[in-house]
Amino acid sequence: MALCDQLEQQTDASLGAHQSLVETLLSALTSAADHAQFVSAWQRIASHFDTLFTTEESIAQLKQTLLQLAVMGKLVPQDPNDEPASELLKKIAAEKAKLAKEGRIKKEKPLPLVGEDETLFSLPLGWAWCRLENVSLHSEAGWSPKCEEVPRVGSCWGVLKVSAVTWGVFNPAENKALPANLDAVPDCEVKPGDFLISRANTAELVARSVVVQNDAPPRLMMSDKIIRFSFSKEVCAAYLSLFNNSAGSRKYYLRVAGGTSSSMKNVSRLQIQSLAVALPPLAEQYRIVTKVDELMALCDQLKSHLNDAQTTQLHLADALVEQAIG
Repeated sequence: MALCDQLEQQTDASLGAHQSLVETLLSALTSAADHAQFVSAWQRIASHFDTLFTTEESIAQLKQTLLQLAVMGKLVPQDPNDEPASELLKKIAAEKAKLAKEGRIKKEKPLPLVGEDETLFSLPLGWAWCRLENVSLHSEAGWSPKCEEVPRVGSCWGVLKVSAVTWGVFNPAENKALPANLDAVPDCEVKPGDFLISRANTAELVARSVVVQNDAPPRLMMSDKIIRFSFSKEVCAAYLSLFNNSAGSRKYYLRVAGGTSSSMKNVSRLQIQSLAVALPPLAEQYRIVTKVDELMALCDQLKSHLNDAQTTQLHLADALVEQAIG
């Protein structure tokens, strides 16, 4: 037992050192001052990749770093022929003014420009800082009636829980059935392509967002803890969700979130609208989303192989113990 305790202590110390090394090397990527530093930092990681990313925690950190690099413009090349983001913002402003004049959206008081203290990094050519509200046409919260404690059955109406929009992918199974004595509110029904964000959750998960996939089932309504944003076609909702879930945005939400405990934090719609966004040209937004999808799939494969190896080790250990005591 003493030897087992000693082995456990050595393992914990080794894992701690390993995790610290992974954090340091990945941080060097996102904090690189120029291209030469970035290449140097990546070469250090690439040369030891097979020994660095051997735990679920390290793979999770790799995914978060790749996401942050993506929204900093460091994963795909810039194309000087792309229409710059500044022109997109002009088009969106004109579109919002037209819709407000026609009475189709409410004219809102403009938010202040993004200040230098809010810019987290230098932007690539063609990008621009803006607020989420600058690219949003409309936003609305859902409805939270007293629901059943079980998910809806078949095509009955249901109300989404915040866990449906928490983990990066829309999960329609996370819902509660609407009681038979209540009428649904069709305006709260979630549709494919909707950008949904939670306004209340734990400190780690509050203000996480998803984009509803095209095959999402009908008759599911947002709760009042979920906000839906409608964006102009001049931006890619999937890119905005990536940015909203990136490390820089998470720091912003942790700073502004209210609530008396870490187990339940909340953010207002105005705080979400005020998020400072690094906006690329539209074509580059789609290139970034495609690249991130590819890299996340590779990370998931890496994690799967890791789990397979751990399962094999456990089976081997069980077999050895069984043989020893049989």
